[in-house]
Amino acid sequence: MQTTRCYLYLFLAISFISIGASANDLITTQTPSFVLKDNLQGVDGLDNPRDITLSKDKKWAFVASADDNSLSVFKVNPDFSLSHRQTIKSNDKVKLEGALSVVSDDSGQNIYVLSYYHSALLHFNFSEDAGLTLQHTLSDNLPFAQVFKQPDTIKPEQDALGILGGYELAINHNTNQLFIAATVSHGVSVFNLNQDGKPMLSQRIHANKDAALSGAVSVTTDKTGQLLAVVGMNGKAVSIYRRNKAGKFHFSQTLEHLFNMPISVSFAGNGHYLIAVDAINSDIVLARKNQEQAFEVVKVLSKTEHGIEGLNKVTLSKSEHAILTFSEQSHRIDEFLINEAALKHLRSLRPSELNSATALEFLDSTHAVSTWAKSDSIAVFKF
Repeated sequence: MQTTRCYLYLFLAISFISIGASANDLITTQTPSFVLKDNLQGVDGLDNPRDITLSKDKKWAFVASADDNSLSVFKVNPDFSLSHRQTIKSNDKVKLEGALSVVSDDSGQNIYVLSYYHSALLHFNFSEDAGLTLQHTLSDNLPFAQVFKQPDTIKPEQDALGILGGYELAINHNTNQLFIAATVSHGVSVFNLNQDGKPMLSQRIHANKDAALSGAVSVTTDKTGQLLAVVGMNGKAVSIYRRNKAGKFHFSQTLEHLFNMPISVSFAGNGHYLIAVDAINSDIVLARKNQEQAFEVVKVLSKTEHGIEGLNKVTLSKSEHAILTFSEQSHRIDEFLINEAALKHLRSLRPSELNSATALEFLDSTHAVSTWAKSDSIAVFKF
């Protein structure tokens, strides 16, 4: 089977342009306080790590690896060093081929991981004694070749879950729901979590009703779970949905902006702001609710202003009014403060020995753990 790395980096085959001095001034080289690398000192599961999540007590880190086709567990020690605990790899019973995205529920005992090539959602239970134990697998079980080489032959009844080519997984702890953006299913699927943590399909939103969802690659909710935003890479748009009293999401608007290749989206400011990043032109697009409660673009921060090449992700920072952007070309993680219609750059994380930032989670007010795809590494920083 072809490697996931080639497919993922295809999205980011962006032409290089020079960066001015003002942009270079933003870069701060920082040495990590601790690093683990794949295949060194018994560490496994870090070949092209794509995502990371933490247990509720922040004593355990869970990493999805696209090229190891795995889910791994690392112990966060009191001194913020990391110890490899367990790696589960794809096999005949575990569908982890091309693991891209991982989240944990509010209890920290239920871990969910999304595999791109298997087009599967896996639910694991985690305990300190037993480690990870697979509980449920949701998949339409279609052959890889049909999904990715002959998608036109897939009948609607074969795509029952809407997670073919699942690219990003999100969770909302307030509504206890999972959300999957799927590139081949061209839409987003919503799952309710029962008392045992099992995902149950609740709703599918498809590009045949909202063309902007074509090639869906990113999904997020605000903290309350009442707002949903989805990025369609092929649709070149961001769609916004609202949750009704019955718990179903209905279309609200398409964000008005000329995107080239939108790749990631996040809410901020308790749902007052929406931020999207573009993988081709590296725009950071800030939208704000107006008096009619619709989102309108109030600021676009261009590459000439921030100097970052190949933006591939945006998430909330520690504050509801700050965001983090990730780059697999400039190899940076940047923090921006949102101030009404402005984005103020606060700091950059650019370690000289680590390349291709993909994810970050805060361990406390000053320490963060992050994944670096091309360096096959997980690292802890003072941030």
